[in-house]
Amino acid sequence: MNLTRLVYYSQRNPSEKLDVKELIEVCHRNNTRANLTGLLHYNGDHFLQVIEGGRAEVSAIYHRIARDIRHVNIILISCQDVRERMFPNWSMGLHEGMDGRARQIFLRYFATDDVNPETVNVDSLLDVLQDLSVELG
Repeated sequence: MNLTRLVYYSQRNPSEKLDVKELIEVCHRNNTRANLTGLLHYNGDHFLQVIEGGRAEVSAIYHRIARDIRHVNIILISCQDVRERMFPNWSMGLHEGMDGRARQIFLRYFATDDVNPETVNVDSLLDVLQDLSVELG
């Protein structure tokens, strides 16, 4: 079975209610069953998410997210087979907000802390998300 890593960006649909705690609880439950791991960064306006696991499982969850009305303007940044997981211990880690430390991390890899999903370098974005995950412990 191939191990796949998918990275996407989406904007939050402001007309839909979003309970981030409930969202992460559902992610933990569903992802544990499907042997998926990853990290979600949510800054209040947009999502950046990495999902890792079997190709079919990653594809299925991405298509479910793409149909979720809480997301708009979804952009698939990267989907590729990988040798190992970046976030092997999390069914779904959550980094929420954009405090001073998060801004420092973004500015280490990008010219601004406002990431353009159409031009972002996926390797730099993964470095940002990995650094943010260290903040989570």
